[in-house]
Formats: sequence, structure tokens, C-alpha cells
Amino acid sequence: MRSSNPRLLIVAPSWLHDWWKGGKVLAPPLVLPLLAGLTPPEIDVQLVDENVELVDTNTNTDWVTISCMTASAPRAYAIADAFRQRGIPVVMGGIHPTVLPDEVGLHADAVVIGEAEPVWQMVLQDLARGTLEARYQGAKYCDMKGLPLPRRDLLQRDRYLTVDVVQTARGCPNACTFCTVSKVAGRHYRFRPVPEVIDEVQTCKGWVGFVDDNITGNPNRAKELFEALIPFRIRWVGQADLNMAKDFELLSLAARSGCQAMFIGFESLLPENLRETHKIPNVGIDMGAAIATIHRAGIEIIGSFVLGLDGDDRDTFVQTVDFAKRHKLAAAQFSVLTPFPGTVIWEQFVREGRIIDYDWSHYTMSKVVFHPRKMTNLELQDGRDYVYRRFYSFPSIFMRSLTVRGNLQLRILRFLVNLSYQRIGCKKGMTMGLPTS
Repeated sequence: MRSSNPRLLIVAPSWLHDWWKGGKVLAPPLVLPLLAGLTPPEIDVQLVDENVELVDTNTNTDWVTISCMTASAPRAYAIADAFRQRGIPVVMGGIHPTVLPDEVGLHADAVVIGEAEPVWQMVLQDLARGTLEARYQGAKYCDMKGLPLPRRDLLQRDRYLTVDVVQTARGCPNACTFCTVSKVAGRHYRFRPVPEVIDEVQTCKGWVGFVDDNITGNPNRAKELFEALIPFRIRWVGQADLNMAKDFELLSLAARSGCQAMFIGFESLLPENLRETHKIPNVGIDMGAAIATIHRAGIEIIGSFVLGLDGDDRDTFVQTVDFAKRHKLAAAQFSVLTPFPGTVIWEQFVREGRIIDYDWSHYTMSKVVFHPRKMTNLELQDGRDYVYRRFYSFPSIFMRSLTVRGNLQLRILRFLVNLSYQRIGCKKGMTMGLPTS
């Protein structure tokens, strides 16, 4: 006998439907357990992350919510269309629906624009009454105080390296031309109160992944948070920029608080690329020296590089992979420049007539969808594939993962992370640091 409670299915669609089989995924999208945490207990919630399982569009549910990014939009549309054909109302939100709500509205009964927290209860009430509106304008930048604990108990913990992803702030003051963060989350940091972050961290059972876009972007607040974390002896990874190497107190507190690794956007080795894309924190920095400083503090680095910027040519690929290997980055992401809708670079490439592919499923940061300036499309695609093959060859993985400092458990973890990047990066996919949506 089924429960009389309404049933809500919350889905994060994937654009890679076969790569995850047989392995673990780094972490779940935070939007799944967070929306579940915002949902009243009288609603039965099921979460489906298509990075670990495909959604069954014939499942018994009353309502469906889908959160998607650009690359997963076609898959999201297919899922939404299938449920709507059964008469089940579908609500869509996330980065892609926020920047292209009219397109998304063709496949959904309702579209949430912006951050969903302030309007989520209204959406659920309207679903229950059958009075769903076509658009819900969420807060452009919502207050971070008083967020509920994410429902991690609804996730398949054994399918991830960690399910303990935590957000302590939103927004980024930088305005990188290829990035959607400042467009969607704003250019001003919004912080959760540190005591609330600590309360959530105490519910975590393993490694913690802080998914802030730049956890050290406000050094004073970062120091307050790191100092508060020290007594709890956790191990965590986060995302930051190279400016952290200039502040020895910040580095020391990060290490003492349990920081094991930082995902850092190097983006390019060429100063002209950094200036043109407004990657201001990296302009004028000796990247090699900054890496050495962070390593000396006991913090590993997962580097992020963008290939195909206007200053790049065919020599860029060898230079980039040699740099990443020489400085023994624990892992690295090598992304093809992708002009996501809503970004400055999208607007620029549209004006210049340089976009050659409008199939969102190709916007994975692993495929070339525009005309590069100093090379052909094929040269950029081949160069990206070359970089991944070299960096994630087994000799390279062994050298960077198993012959560096750290206990056996940490070395094994490095090795597994590298294999995960190798599995998706050397084939047809990518990852984006720690997932928030």
C-alpha cells in the first residue's frame, strides 16, 4: 500500500551516460540533497543523479524537478518531455534555465530563474494546488543564512568518493569572460555564518568537499572559517586562486584545518590570455613559485587549464602539459574553451560569427564548438586530446600520485582521482571541480 504523501523526483541529468559504469564519481551535485533539505517532510523525495544511475521515466511519481547545466540540457529536455507526456508536471531550474528560460520553457511546465531557495516553498504549494506558474523568479542573490542541512541520506553514498559536499559562500568578484559564476551567482561574496557551516561539517562522515567557487577569495573570512575547523580534525578539499600563496597565515590555517588539496584555475600560461579573459588573480604571478609555496604548506593542487584562448597556438599544448607535469600537480583538468550562453565570451563569439555548433550536448568543455583564432578546429581538438593522454598516461600518474609525499591512503586516493580524470578526460567528458549543480 503506497504512501498518500505526494512523491517528488529531483533529477540531475548527465550528458555522459556510460562513463560512470564500474567506478566511483567524485561527488554528487549539491543541488540534489539541498533541494531535498528544503522540501517539507510530508513530501516523499527521491533523488537521481544520472552520473551514477539513469532516471526511469516510467517511475511512479507525482512531480518532477530537473536541475541542469548547458551540456546536460538536451538530456534534461528528453527526460522532461517523457514525464510530461504522462501528464506529470515538470519544474526546471539551474544555470541553463536561468540564462535561457524561454528555450527551457518549451520543455517544462515551470522554470525557476535564479536561486531557488526563496521560491521553493511556493513552487511546491502551487504543484499541490495544481496552479503552477510558467515562471518563478528566484532571488537574484539569496541570503545564505539559515539554509537547511542537505539530505545526504537520500544519496547512494557508495557510488561517490564523498557525498559530504558543503557550500560556505556564493559569488565571485572576478568576471572571467568564459565563466558563468559571476553572471549567475553575482560578483559579491555572500557568506553563511561560520557557526552554521561548523554545524553542518559535524554531520559529515568522511572527506569534506567545500564547493565555494573561491573559498580563500576573502582572506579574513577564510581565516575565521579555517580556525573554527581546526578542532574537528577533518580532511577537506576546496577551490581557490593563486593569491592564497601570498598569505602565509592563510596557508598555515588552511593546512591546520585539514585542507588536503585545492582546485585552482591557472587557465593559461600566457599573460595576454589572462588579461583578455579578466583572470586578474593570475596576472603577474610566478605560477611555479606559487605552486611550490602551496606545496610546502602540505596542500596538493588540482590545476585547471583552458585551451583555445585567442592567444593560444599549437605550441600551447606541449607547454601546458609540461608545466603541469613539471610542477607535479596532483591532477589537472584541461578544458576546451567553451562559450556558454550568458557569458561575455558567448556574446563576443556571436558578434564575431565564430560559433559553429549550437548543439548543447557538445558544450562539455571537451569539444570544439567555435573557430579558434590561431589554429584550426581540428588542431584544437587534437591538442586537447594530446594533453590528456600525456598527463594521464600511467607513467605520469605513477610519478605524480605514488612517488610524492603522503601516507599510503592519501597516495591511493590520488591514484583513484587520476584514474577518474583519465576515464572521462581521455575519452569524451570532463569534470568541473566540485559540483554545485
